[in-house]
Amino acid sequence: MNNRLPHSAIAEKIGLSTPSVQRRINKLEAKGIIRANIAVLDPAKVGNPVTAVIESRLVEDRSIVMDRAKRYFRSVDEIQQCYFVNGGVSFIIIMIARDLQHFEHLVRLHFADNQDILTYRTLIVLDPVKTGMKVPLFDLED
Repeated sequence: MNNRLPHSAIAEKIGLSTPSVQRRINKLEAKGIIRANIAVLDPAKVGNPVTAVIESRLVEDRSIVMDRAKRYFRSVDEIQQCYFVNGGVSFIIIMIARDLQHFEHLVRLHFADNQDILTYRTLIVLDPVKTGMKVPLFDLED
């Protein structure tokens, strides 16, 4: 749902009173179900047209290395998403860049020269067929 809609418009759309909508939204925020109200920008339209998917594997599977890598990846602005996964790789990362030269710089800095990374593989996105933040709501309690 569009979070820019006034509570009164949401209330009308779903058949509740405005105060009821406000209470429900406050409750969802307090429970952490609504994590943030954000604007989703198009990276290409703000100067970052290169998107890459990067698989990386840590040098070892000790907790100290995993935690250090998680903290590090959280701090990199160009990393849009980072998933700690299983199945032969440690992380799947979505990263944006201004151009291929910038991308190469980022790969060298954050992967090739990172002592915690054993191997990595980069995949340049040719067409972002579907991206988004919408989460289907199944069986969500009041």
